[in-house]
Amino acid sequence: MNGSGHEAEAWQWENGPIGRLVKTGYITLRREVEELLVPVGLTHTQWSALSVIRHYPGITPSQLEPILMIERPSVTSLMNGLEGKGYVIRKDHPSDGRSKQIFLTDTGRKMAEDTQHFTAILEERVKEGMTASEFETLKALLIKMVGLFEKE
Repeated sequence: MNGSGHEAEAWQWENGPIGRLVKTGYITLRREVEELLVPVGLTHTQWSALSVIRHYPGITPSQLEPILMIERPSVTSLMNGLEGKGYVIRKDHPSDGRSKQIFLTDTGRKMAEDTQHFTAILEERVKEGMTASEFETLKALLIKMVGLFEKE
């Protein structure tokens, strides 16, 4: 029994608010990918950044902020860490003297390529628990939900 005299009940996820369900789903997936990342020595955010930079060579820190959903000081710290590991280099922006462009080094590109399949591993685990139609519906509904709150 807990201090109120009532036995604690197991949390019933299906009765939680949508925000908590989405957060719980995200954290569950994030923990799974973090386990895959331990052997390669990357954090989830570092891994995500390498993927984004791989797809958008020359991206600027201000462009990374909304994609990674982190603030500017965190982007700076993240880039410092990735640069220290030899995964990225920053170069002066050709048309904006106040900005830097971020590029993967050969080592960073190899790391991004060698770990890109982690996303597929997670998606396959999710697909194992639902039908193909359910999976596609889940994706479509999440995309729709995010679109409802996007800032113009």
